[in-house]
Amino acid sequence: MQQKKKILLSHSGKQHSYYVARALNDLGYLRTFYTSSYIGNISAQKLIQKLDLTFFSRRFLDGLGGNKVHSSWKYEIKELVYRRLKGNTQAVSQLVYDRDVKFDKDLAGKLHRLHFDAFWGFQGSSRECIDKANELGKESICEMTIAHVPFAKRLLLEEAKLHPEWAESIDFVSFPAHYEMRLIEEPLLAKKVIAISSFLKKTLVEEGVTSEKISVIPLGFDANSVSFEKENESINNRPLRVLYAGRITQRKGIKYLLDAIKCFNKKDVELHIIGNVYGKGQEFEKYKDLYQYTPGISQLQLYKQYKDYDVLVFPSLLEGFGLVTIEAMGAGLPVITTANTNASEVLRHGLNGYLVPIRDSQAIVDAITRIRNMDNPEFQRMRQLARLTALQYTWDVHKEKVLTFLNSI
Repeated sequence: MQQKKKILLSHSGKQHSYYVARALNDLGYLRTFYTSSYIGNISAQKLIQKLDLTFFSRRFLDGLGGNKVHSSWKYEIKELVYRRLKGNTQAVSQLVYDRDVKFDKDLAGKLHRLHFDAFWGFQGSSRECIDKANELGKESICEMTIAHVPFAKRLLLEEAKLHPEWAESIDFVSFPAHYEMRLIEEPLLAKKVIAISSFLKKTLVEEGVTSEKISVIPLGFDANSVSFEKENESINNRPLRVLYAGRITQRKGIKYLLDAIKCFNKKDVELHIIGNVYGKGQEFEKYKDLYQYTPGISQLQLYKQYKDYDVLVFPSLLEGFGLVTIEAMGAGLPVITTANTNASEVLRHGLNGYLVPIRDSQAIVDAITRIRNMDNPEFQRMRQLARLTALQYTWDVHKEKVLTFLNSI
């Protein structure tokens, strides 16, 4: 039997890296997971869960203890404090960039002393490590989590010109020159690239990354934690409860959803928004009579609350994947979203949701209206299909795809 390659996994923050680490560990490939902030002590994890400490509950994952995790909070603590004090702003984003560069540089300086066969890093915090792994003759893997930066900048700068009043709410558009260069170079230098959606792969190929070295591994969701009721309350004698969940930024097309909701009477359609505001939020505030707003909540709370809504609208201009769509579908919510997400993987137009063009409020109106006008049996069928689709994208399925990828390198 061929000996399994030992993988050094690295991420300066979080995203879905904990799930990748757990998958690699379960499969017997993980050497060490290097990250900034992780709570590895099992007793501490259980206490945090018991006390329902939201912030700290985000800093570990069931099934991933600390014996193979090397964490150092020093890289992230300043960013975490500033984010708590100032919210999601460009100044906090600058701290993220600084964290990525420092973390990457420090780890790259150690690689020659570490025992591993392949380096697996994430977009933004892997440039130096990829270079060093290549120099050492190791396999180098870069996992991309959002559309490639040249593509993203063109689209989002165009959006800022279309709606300058929303420009300061657009994230992932303005970077220091040195950081933007590392985002461009990472997938070019890595021997293998992982894209978490077909859309993301498309943006890489358009910017010159070799298609043959890119593998698409879609993300998963925690099917056991997301509440699903086989048949919910009829939608025919009450308002349709529309959900938007995620960072409130024009990158995710929030203005187009708000403009769409203007077309409905509140007795027919309610809009519920859950998430933290990026930027000052002045334009978002102008629409406050149109929605019910809840600031960002923990992942576990959101899992429980999906069932309180009927449909998710996610009109994003630019994603890497859009995990919220899978989670919502897992709870039985049909999804209205754009092609610039994971739609090519998960959406079956007219069956488990609706595909709409980016920047098209009228298309959002039409899609919501179709669902609003459904009789209850038709709506329940759409809910069931949404759930069945989501079950094809669990973290267990993701782990199987990781194994397929590992067997190919």
